[in-house]
Amino acid sequence: MDKIECMRRFIKVAESGNFSTAADQLGVPKSAVSMSVSKLETHLRTRLFHRSTRRVTLTESGSRYLPECQRILAELDVLESQFQDDSGQLSGDIIVDMPGRLYASMVAPRLHEWFDTHPKTRIRLKGADYRIDPISERVDCVIRAGTLEDSELIAKPLGDFTVVNCVSPSYIERFGKPENLADLQDHFLVDYGFSLQSTSATFEYLKDGRNIEIAMKSLVSVATTDAYLTTCLNGLGIIQVPLHGVKAHLADGSLVSLLEDFTSAPLPLSIVYPSKQHMPKRVREFIDWIGGVLNN
Repeated sequence: MDKIECMRRFIKVAESGNFSTAADQLGVPKSAVSMSVSKLETHLRTRLFHRSTRRVTLTESGSRYLPECQRILAELDVLESQFQDDSGQLSGDIIVDMPGRLYASMVAPRLHEWFDTHPKTRIRLKGADYRIDPISERVDCVIRAGTLEDSELIAKPLGDFTVVNCVSPSYIERFGKPENLADLQDHFLVDYGFSLQSTSATFEYLKDGRNIEIAMKSLVSVATTDAYLTTCLNGLGIIQVPLHGVKAHLADGSLVSLLEDFTSAPLPLSIVYPSKQHMPKRVREFIDWIGGVLNN
């Protein structure tokens, strides 16, 4: 029994909750994955999964076994990466989290450059629009916009994003265009927040080094960056967004900037990761690469 490969397959099943999905991700037959898990269970003399026709879930033993498998394979991964040659032939998965709009507008268009140099690697993107815990989520690095909270994580500043106020022509046609701050009382803001709890939408702007907030009405509240932009494009409110994500829309006229003298503070951007100690070489190089992409 190849115990390491069996452990890899066990982890995939645990993460996906499905033998078929795990097999597809691994590129092996479902029967091979099932057999590997069965061999592990026989070897350990315990059941690792509760099986049903639709989904498999971890047993108590499986829940204890999973983090240990992940730790062992992560350590093995680090060990192997230390012996990869210096020819640039890195290999393996790199798990990254960043806002979806940032990925679409700045990272995806240049990702081929990374693969031209490191074709044996694979990027696994979470794309969460909420702040995850990189350690518990087992993510190699996170790209975060905004002020960072105090933590034991390491943060590498990349600079600041200019923020613009935008609205669509269809919104202007229906509601008019605000020309000053007083006009905002008659307009709608697209409300953005992770929890979707009932809170007042606020228009923010910087004055004399202080952040000022103006309460506004909203028609729609969203929890993802894609929904935020889409709602604005469809004429349902004003948004305040990093310029990088809407340059194309401003250029083609599908969005119009407004109240240019009342923009919020620049949005700081950082790469966050748990530690460089025992970090695989591919992750170190990817952090340096994506830092260069986003810093430009």
